[in-house]
Amino acid sequence: MAYKIYFDVNALLDLTLLRNNHNDIEIVIKEVEKGTLRGFVCGATIHTISYFLIKKYNIDKTKQILLNLLSFISIVDLPKEDIQKALFMNLKDIEDAIQVQTALTYKMDYFLTSDKQLIKASSETMPILNASSFLKRISAN
Repeated sequence: MAYKIYFDVNALLDLTLLRNNHNDIEIVIKEVEKGTLRGFVCGATIHTISYFLIKKYNIDKTKQILLNLLSFISIVDLPKEDIQKALFMNLKDIEDAIQVQTALTYKMDYFLTSDKQLIKASSETMPILNASSFLKRISAN
């Protein structure tokens, strides 16, 4: 069975804006496209990355990028009670807490991000890794 991967806003921004870490996340995304991994985000992630994409690209290019992502990445969102749980997490960034709670609620196997502070919150319950570490981990299995 394919691993369920939750993609953080930063990971998708690395990919779509071609930031420093985009090569490794691109490899992971290609595996999602092939179906060997299953990719997930919350609706707010699409909203957030669209804000940054439109600053770099025009509206048509932004829509094309988002539609491409949505062709192989699934959207999962939290009910109110789980958002409230996220607000009690020991994370300083509310957006991160909501994303981590989403990954926990939907029983993701891994949470991918390039946010170094968020990676420090990794646990056995929710492994939070950058794309490079994730690729090393799954290639060892």
